[in-house]
Amino acid sequence: MRYGLSIVFLILIILMWIFSVRANRSRREIGKTVGRMLTCLIPPLIGNFLTVLFGSRIIAGIGYYLYMIGMDFFTFSLLKFTFEYCNFTWPSKGLRIFVLSLLGIDVIQILLNPFFHHVFTMTPVMVNGYVYYDIIPSWGRSYHSAVVFGIFTGVIILFFIKMVRSPRIYTERYLVILIALVVNFLWQNIYLFSRSPLNRTMIGFGFFGLLVYYFSICYRPTRLIDRMLATIASELPESLFFFDTNRHCVWANKPAMALAGVEGNDYYQASEGLERLFGSFDEKEESWMTRRTAGSGADEKSYVIEKRLLSDSDGQVIGSFLSVRDNTDDQRALENEMYKATHDSLTGVYNRAGYDLLLASVPMDSTFMLLIDADNFKDVNDTCGHETGDRVLQKITESIKSVFRAEDYICRIGGDEFVVFMVNTIASQRKLIGHKVQHINRKLSDTTDGLPAASVSVGVAFGGFAADQKEWFDHADKALYETKRAGRNGCTFYKELPEASGSAE
Repeated sequence: MRYGLSIVFLILIILMWIFSVRANRSRREIGKTVGRMLTCLIPPLIGNFLTVLFGSRIIAGIGYYLYMIGMDFFTFSLLKFTFEYCNFTWPSKGLRIFVLSLLGIDVIQILLNPFFHHVFTMTPVMVNGYVYYDIIPSWGRSYHSAVVFGIFTGVIILFFIKMVRSPRIYTERYLVILIALVVNFLWQNIYLFSRSPLNRTMIGFGFFGLLVYYFSICYRPTRLIDRMLATIASELPESLFFFDTNRHCVWANKPAMALAGVEGNDYYQASEGLERLFGSFDEKEESWMTRRTAGSGADEKSYVIEKRLLSDSDGQVIGSFLSVRDNTDDQRALENEMYKATHDSLTGVYNRAGYDLLLASVPMDSTFMLLIDADNFKDVNDTCGHETGDRVLQKITESIKSVFRAEDYICRIGGDEFVVFMVNTIASQRKLIGHKVQHINRKLSDTTDGLPAASVSVGVAFGGFAADQKEWFDHADKALYETKRAGRNGCTFYKELPEASGSAE
């Protein structure tokens, strides 16, 4: 037993030294406090090592002094660690001085024991054939025990208060240390009353030191982190679906379950609801992003769906998650901004920016361009005012809309200048276009709405006869100029101009 206990104490001494060094080098704020506490555990461990291994009165005496004085230093370092680990502050500076005073007095009275023998004396005893030196306590030992156990009790109370006040998910880090403290407290008391010459209680304190190092420096609260991540994911506005390698949904947050139309935790149904809503997805083992819509009409919603693979520390794919974000508002805002950027606020038709986009995108070989100019519009503004002029422009727009198809594009490219792209047509439809222009001018000549009579001049060019968009517009502009030269209130086709007579339709 002597050598077995000695080896245990020696191992604990070495471990305390190793972990105290590591704790002091740790980047954690509490690292140095833990390091000091582990360092303070070394003297009482050495003291027990000496009293157990050697049957010499002098060495045993040195061991007892190391043990008792070391316990004073350890007790204060434990109290300091408790305040820092539990995020408590000293109630007052006076209390700290009082505790230090009690421990300082204890150290001094222990050091005076060789002269007054008021703390303990030693007597030899035989245990399993080995000589040990047991102590005969006196009143000084009672003072020492009262101070150490009083502070130790206070530490237990502080840990208990912290554990009770903390959310349940945090209690693990306090409960384990609290249990270790209580076990050591009871073990120490049992030792005192047992009158055994072999003090095994420091073994418990050694393991307590290792627990403190682990929970203060190394401990990663996996359950806490998992719970926090699950809580955060549950409260995110995005819908999150997590899948295993067999593409079975193993977890989904609240928005995801609501999106899939599933109540409770039936995640398998969540997968089915997701497929009903968006259809099947590309099942390739890779990350991707897509956009999908669900619903129709006013209830149509737009979603951004993103898949990400999940891998372990070795790079092995362990599953994937799907993020579904409702971007309907963003999409509508984008469409609204795009509409404002490409449409005229007065008439509601495409503006110059919209015209530029259309000019570059419509198929020239099957589209007529109608360049429309309001006749004598400046006179309307000058005689009737700009408000009336705006109403005339709106009437012109409505007149144009009334004769062209929904698939045709109408643009206001200037103050009183419009362009119509008449798509999906053939070059021989000039007669139809002429009738449309006549209808527009008949409507504009009607003054029953209280607006002055108006008319438009139109130049028409077929895109199939132009080499590019610039030449196409030039053809329409030349045709418009000819209409104005001929007296306005009509239309001219570029192919009717002398310079275009050589071109084949």
